[in-house]
Amino acid sequence: MTKRLERASSAKVEIRGFHSIYFPFPGCVADDVVIRQKTFAPGESPADPIITIRKLTIESTLSGLLSKPGRIRRIIADGLRIHVPHGGASLHSEASSGSDQTIIEELRADDAVLEVATRNTGGNKLVFQIHHAQFHNIGNGNTVPFQVSLHLPIPPGEVESNGTIGPWRDENGRVRSTAISGKYVLNRANLGVFAALGGVVSSRGEFSGNLERLNVAGVADTPDFEVKESGHKFHLNTKFRGLLDMKNGDLVLPSLEARLGNTNLIAHASVSGRPRTVSLDVTHGQGETQDLILLFSDAKASPVLGPVVFNTQIVLPSEHRPFKERVRLTGNFSINRARFTSANTQKDVDQLSERAEGKKDKDKDHDQDDDENGFERVLTDLKGDVVLKDGVATFSPVSFAVPGADADMKGTYSLLTKRVNMRGKMRMLATVSQASTGAKSIFLKVIDPFYKKKKKGAGAEVPIKMTGTYGHTHFSVGLK
Repeated sequence: MTKRLERASSAKVEIRGFHSIYFPFPGCVADDVVIRQKTFAPGESPADPIITIRKLTIESTLSGLLSKPGRIRRIIADGLRIHVPHGGASLHSEASSGSDQTIIEELRADDAVLEVATRNTGGNKLVFQIHHAQFHNIGNGNTVPFQVSLHLPIPPGEVESNGTIGPWRDENGRVRSTAISGKYVLNRANLGVFAALGGVVSSRGEFSGNLERLNVAGVADTPDFEVKESGHKFHLNTKFRGLLDMKNGDLVLPSLEARLGNTNLIAHASVSGRPRTVSLDVTHGQGETQDLILLFSDAKASPVLGPVVFNTQIVLPSEHRPFKERVRLTGNFSINRARFTSANTQKDVDQLSERAEGKKDKDKDHDQDDDENGFERVLTDLKGDVVLKDGVATFSPVSFAVPGADADMKGTYSLLTKRVNMRGKMRMLATVSQASTGAKSIFLKVIDPFYKKKKKGAGAEVPIKMTGTYGHTHFSVGLK
């Protein structure tokens, strides 16, 4: 038995206990089986076993013992533990004669452990708790059906999978070219294991390829997805297609469709590199402004409401800094018919629009929406470019339009201090004097020519700024 196992694996095999069985099925029981590589990866000791089995039970039949090739009814591996070094295990079968070929009808392991050593983690290991694993019709170049249920370590959750593996490839002493395909179901994986994220995800899908590169496709659902520093929960649905590198764990998703709250996006993404970097490139996004703002902000409500169209590139490097300081974002957006949730900000915008049209209170028309209390509020169009780095969003430029006026502004908003500092120029239908009230409007007629736009019959062009902190932001127009 020791020699047969060594020929099958080209490894060093030790068996500390052994006895034959004859009833009800002929076979044997091997205790404390230890398998070590004859060659090993850098940093690995030749004494470190790659496979240990507390009890290995082999059952055959009389007809199976006499048939060519031989047939084993069942192999049961109790207390199976597999260790994969970060350089990979080097196990392969030596050429066997036709008389030495054997078909295993069933191979089963319950409550097994798979340890995978990882790079740059201080010797840490990924530990997969395998509840049940079953393989059928192994040997003689067959494709092997399998069923596996296990506990996934990152993110922690339960996985059930079934499919086929093989025929077994044996190229240069490695098995990574062996084909594998099947389906999987992931239940209640906890994203809270990641420092920046929260929520419980479930997923189902298909995979195909080999033990080196796997094509994956599926759907995932997270009813309570959140960025922990923001604390707002969203229902996140995704549909994805991608490629998983089984050697280094890199994942590339060239096709990703997602729905976050009421916002839909089409993107491609990746998780790659050492240390890990997450990249998300949204080629088209459309939905609600508040979904995007509250994803990054811990405020109770979004300062702006309204439909948004956007595209963006997001990079999240693996650094020892808070999420808001680590995340990098570049993109552009367009918000139509936006309104502000701050009563003070909305009041400033309403008054700005009235003055820009040269209207008095009694002149207001109905090109506005009513709020919950019946007061009219001006709707605003916003669009611009934004770069987020080190917790500070830089807008360059932002176009701002209300009835009677439009403006271009540049400036910053800090996600850390929540301070706003935006400045630019506004073009009004009204002149400076028409935008003022009372006796002041009479005196300002003197300076109307200095702020008048070049276009004939047009109004004024004046400086505008937006300052303050989140929830206490103010628009103001100044004459220099």
